[in-house]
This record gives sequence, structure tokens and C-alpha cells, in this order.
Amino acid sequence: MTAPGAKYFHSSTDNVPTADHVEEQPALTQAIDDKAIAALDMAARSPKMNNDILSSAPARDIRSFANELVVMLEDIDLQKMLRKQGPIGRFTGAAVEARLKFELASHRVADLFRQLSRAAQVGKRIRGILDETRLQLIDEQERFAGVISDGKRLLSQSSGSDLSLVARYERRLSNIMAMEAANALTIQQIELSASVLASLLDRFTDIETLLLPLWQRNALAIIHGEAVRPRSSAATAFLDAHSNLIGFLKRVGQE
Repeated sequence: MTAPGAKYFHSSTDNVPTADHVEEQPALTQAIDDKAIAALDMAARSPKMNNDILSSAPARDIRSFANELVVMLEDIDLQKMLRKQGPIGRFTGAAVEARLKFELASHRVADLFRQLSRAAQVGKRIRGILDETRLQLIDEQERFAGVISDGKRLLSQSSGSDLSLVARYERRLSNIMAMEAANALTIQQIELSASVLASLLDRFTDIETLLLPLWQRNALAIIHGEAVRPRSSAATAFLDAHSNLIGFLKRVGQE
């Protein structure tokens, strides 16, 4: 005898399909709609870059002022000035004129170096902007990579979507992919520019902290030395500092 209500209860295996009746489930599909397109538009928005990063002026100015200093320094002829300090030069006034010319040249060197120093200060600020922008672009690349991956997956699962919406979505996704490619090149260029600028600034530091002060101190010894001779220690020290400063500035100007 069957218990009342027993027909409403079934074994847990009653509705389990056998292997012969298992059917492959269709892949899930997602429709591309206006919201999906709007989401891509939002993802494509990038933070504005500092316009100063578009300028190559700091590196160019550092090289330019370095080359101008080379020309100015090469025009200073200490030996010629010292040869005019003899009795005849003192009698004709050529000694005073030559010494005054040397002093004025020293002042012009200092004035031009101040312009180089200002260019270096701008370069330091631009270097900071380059580093900041590089990090921003790296973060943006990671975000773009995720957006592109999700976008491609949605396209592969949207067979039932409106074709016009799909076309718009594909165009938006292509724009983001183009931006990702441009970012990759920009990051490489920023790294190169930052490296060049860092090298120039490093060389400027050597000039600022050692080479120019050494040159100026030896120049002062010449200016205030009443009896400096062409082969004296003061003249030799100045010529060594002079040669070193010119050689270093030439490397800066050619970097």
C-alpha cells in the first residue's frame, strides 16, 4: 500500500540526466548597449598632462649656454695679457688695458653662468614633471590593459547585439588601443629625455660646485696679483682650471 502523498516525493536521482541526455549548454551572451559604450567613453578619459612637458627648452638651453661659455672662455688669452704687464706695457698703458679686459671677461663669464644656472633650475623642475608624468602613464597603461581585455571579451560574447552599437563599441575600443600604443612610445621617450636631462644636470652640478669656483678663484689670483708672470704658479693654476672648465663645457654642449 502506498502512503498518502508519497507520489509527491521523488528520489534525488529521479531528475538527474544520464550521460546520454547531457546537452552542451550555450555560451552566455551579453548585449552591447549605450551604457557599455558610455563606459568605454569614460574609461578613455585621461588626466591632462602638464603642458611644460612638451618643451625641450631646458636641455637645449643648457647646451646653448654651455657652448656660449666655451666661446667666451676661449677668447680669454692669459699669456697675452701677462706679456703686456712688462715695463713697456706699463709705460704705454697697455698693461692696464689688458688687465681690465681680463677682469671684464671674468665678469661676463659669471653673468653667462647665471643664465646657465637658471636654465638648470628649469631643467630640474621639468625633470620632476617628466618623472611624475611617466608614473601617471604607467598607471594608465595598467588601466587601459584591463579595459581592452574586458572590451574584447564583451565583443566575443555579443553576437545578438545591434550591429550599429557593436560598430560604435569597436570604434571606441580601437581608440583606447591606439592611446595605449601611443602611451607606450611616450613612456619610452620620456625615459630617454629624463635620462639626458639628468646627465646634463649632473654635469652642471660638477661645474657649479667645483670647476667654475676653481676657475674664479684662480682668476681672482691673476686679477689681484700685481707681479704675475707667464710661468708663475698662479698662471699655471689658472690655465689648468681654464682648460678643464672648457673641456667639461664642451662635453655638456655636445651631449
